Amino acid sequence: MSYTEGVHDSPADTRDRLVRIGSKYQASAPTVADGDNAYLLLDSAGRLLISGAAAHDAAAAGNPLRVGGVYRSTVPAVAAGDIVDLLLDAAGCLQLAFSPDTFKVIDAVAITAGTPVTVWTPASGKTVRLLGWVLSSSAAAALEFQDSAAAGTVIAQTPLLAAAGTHNAPQLGEGIALASADNTLELDVTGSGTISGMVFGIEE
Repeated sequence: MSYTEGVHDSPADTRDRLVRIGSKYQASAPTVADGDNAYLLLDSAGRLLISGAAAHDAAAAGNPLRVGGVYRSTVPAVAAGDIVDLLLDAAGCLQLAFSPDTFKVIDAVAITAGTPVTVWTPASGKTVRLLGWVLSSSAAAALEFQDSAAAGTVIAQTPLLAAAGTHNAPQLGEGIALASADNTLELDVTGSGTISGMVFGIEE
C-alpha cells in the first residue's frame, strides 16, 4: 500500500501519512474544516505551539497547558482526586518534597525532665509540620518532641545523647504534622539539661 504526504488544510485521504514527526511554522494560524488534515504548528523558533503565549511572571490567562508549576506562599489544601499544580518555591524551583521555610532557634533553653517547653508556636490557623532538627544537650539525655494536644505522647525522639552530644534529624520524608491547627510543638528531655540548636519545617 502506498502513502501520500497529505496536504495541510485538505480533506484526509486513507493513504495519507497521518502520524508526523515534525510540524510546520506559519506566520498566522490557518483555518481548517472538520475532517481536514492539520499540521501541528510551531512558532518562529521551531517550538510547538500548545496554546497562546503566556508570559513568565504573569497571571495565567487563556488556560494554557503548562510544563512547570505555581509559586504559593503557603501550601494549599487539596482533597483526594483533585487536580493540583506542581509547586515552586520563591526562586521558581520545583518543590519535589516539603522544603523547610521556618526555622525555630532554641538558644540555651533549660528544660527539666518531664516538663516540656514550647519550641514552636505556629501562626493562627496554621499547622506545624516538623521536617528536622539539629540539637545538643548539656547533659546526657534523649530529646522528645510532643504535640501540645497530646501531652506526654512522644511523636519523635533523638537517641540517648552523651553530654554535649549533637543530633541531626534523620530523613523524615513528608515530616511529622501536628494533629491540628494551632497546636504547638513541645520539647521534653529524659535528663534535665540545657538545650541548644534549632528545629525546622513548615506551617500549612
